[in-house]
Amino acid sequence: MKQFIAPRVLKVNAKPSPCKCTDTITCEYCVQANLVLWEKEQHPEAETTKKLIETIEQKGVRKTSRILGVPLSTVSSWIKNKNIPQKYAENIRGI
Repeated sequence: MKQFIAPRVLKVNAKPSPCKCTDTITCEYCVQANLVLWEKEQHPEAETTKKLIETIEQKGVRKTSRILGVPLSTVSSWIKNKNIPQKYAENIRGI
């Protein structure tokens, strides 16, 4: 467990997270920050999928479905399930 990383990793009410670590004890905020970092290392594809979903929502679901040539309901289900097929993920990056 790394100490003194909470202010760099976590935000609480849009402010850097407090850190209460001592030389021998890791505070609860730093433990949570370590868990967040570990989860990102274990599932890097989740971050990519999240960015692709944000791109779809910014460009518009209807416009994206027209560009990709798939039904609107299909794109909506991708967003709902947070699962975008790999062959379409490459096309979405290019939009």
